[in-house]
Amino acid sequence: MRAAVAHTAGSALRGRTTLTARALHRLAVGIVTSAYGADPREVTLRWDDADGGLHATVTLPLRVENAAGRTLQEQGASVRTSLVTGMAERAGRRVDAVDLRFAGIHREDERRVR
Repeated sequence: MRAAVAHTAGSALRGRTTLTARALHRLAVGIVTSAYGADPREVTLRWDDADGGLHATVTLPLRVENAAGRTLQEQGASVRTSLVTGMAERAGRRVDAVDLRFAGIHREDERRVR
């Protein structure tokens, strides 16, 4: 009985939840950096409207040390899948297409300890 009362009371709440374009942008950058292991400052992301869905254009540097025997195609597919599923799960947004571009190379510089 209490569960029904709590459910009824919760459904009577009024208001809305709004996600700004900046929030969606930062969420998407976070998903990409988590999936790829890049620094958020290295990721460029642009959203376009795709007939009710979203079309993302993502540019990031190729990370040589994170390849772990995976091809560029496999790395790209992993990032694209993570972005599509992550935006659907976390923001309820449909991402219809992701264009991924590798621009430049990111290398970890070895530092010498004195």
